[in-house]
Amino acid sequence: MKLPLMLFKQCFFGGFFVNNKSRIKVGIIGVGNCAKSLVEGIQYYVQNPDDKVGLMYQDIGGYTVEDIEFVIGFDIDSRKVNQPLGKALRAAPNCAMDHVKEIDNTCVAEGAKVYYSPVLDGVADYMLDFPEEVSFRISKDEVKTMDEIISLIKESKVDVLINYLPVGSEEATRFWVDVALAAGVHFVNCIPTIIATEDTQEIEQRFIDAGLTIVGSDMRSAWGSSRMSEILQGAMLDSGLIVTQHIQMNMASGSTQGQHYIRTGRTANTDFLNMSKQERLENKHISKENVLKGQNIVRDESICGMTLFAGPSLTVQQKPGGQYVGTDNKVANFDIVAYGFGRARYEITGRLSVQDSPNSGGVVVSAIRFCKVASEMGIVGFLRGPSAWTQKTPPLQLRSSDSKFECDALARRVFTDLTTPQKKENNPVAKNLPYTFQASKNDYV
Repeated sequence: MKLPLMLFKQCFFGGFFVNNKSRIKVGIIGVGNCAKSLVEGIQYYVQNPDDKVGLMYQDIGGYTVEDIEFVIGFDIDSRKVNQPLGKALRAAPNCAMDHVKEIDNTCVAEGAKVYYSPVLDGVADYMLDFPEEVSFRISKDEVKTMDEIISLIKESKVDVLINYLPVGSEEATRFWVDVALAAGVHFVNCIPTIIATEDTQEIEQRFIDAGLTIVGSDMRSAWGSSRMSEILQGAMLDSGLIVTQHIQMNMASGSTQGQHYIRTGRTANTDFLNMSKQERLENKHISKENVLKGQNIVRDESICGMTLFAGPSLTVQQKPGGQYVGTDNKVANFDIVAYGFGRARYEITGRLSVQDSPNSGGVVVSAIRFCKVASEMGIVGFLRGPSAWTQKTPPLQLRSSDSKFECDALARRVFTDLTTPQKKENNPVAKNLPYTFQASKNDYV
């Protein structure tokens, strides 16, 4: 029997009774392609309840996709600021595929709006040199102050805030962390910031003290290059092999799904354009390689002398003079060399082509609900299982099977050896919780 959307009376999950369940209200920082796919994807599943393909978890602690509602957005682009959230999600330069005919109020709250937030380091100067059809244009409206933003978030009764800022937004991420803590909301950090262990511990302690949860950092796709690299690397190591070379290269290439009829070239989406210069790439490079070496680390296998390299992006542009069209299609190429039984050599060469932003939505739709459920269970700080499952650089790297085990347990509202110490009643201290040491610089000199 399906329960009414706003009522959840005396339902039992893993020893917990959940009463009078309400929708999880979500705020979005950066109303770009990933946000578009997340919102439209949730609307699609709500309107097509028999289609479960693409959902890792249909139910997390009693919460389904029907229980997620987007109530507010923040952006800097003149085509999105002061617009209804649904309209802003389809404004240029967004180029992700359409999952529904139009965005309605299925999962977007009536009156949900996009507000202008401080730019800080969220926009690289060179982004303004790209054609406006495929790049950012900064609004000239009056920017909201931190206090005003905090008030808006509280008024919207936000539960979870998602950080979808462009890669390299270090200062801006710190700003939004401060906002989340002051507003008393949970945080999902989808970009490669707060990845060094020292920074992660400092941030985690602040969330613990505030009684809040956080998932991060640097969102990995439901099935993208990072997931594929992790599975291949881990499976080969578990088979007793040694991986001496694992090179992963990514590029924007091909057409966004549903736009194959447009007979022109393609320019990389804003995510890739933003990473077209090295100054924005340092933490992204570190984070992507954390995936490759993380599977060695958790198995206590040395990486000394090995070639483990993940190229963040190859940015492609169209020649001037034609119709500029962005692409949300991403291609990853893999080249792996390993050695096994009796020094026998193995080689893998692979190619993965995906729609980038829907791939993001496939994990963030779970991360949102994990934050809510964990908070109801009294868990505070970084959610180690969901972070390892949905992010490239979690505070604690885990084997794929272990991170999935932790997520499965949390989805059933069952405590584990990892989550029990993080009960608020146990007064957890970040530096005493398990961490995988991660430096703030790349391994290559």
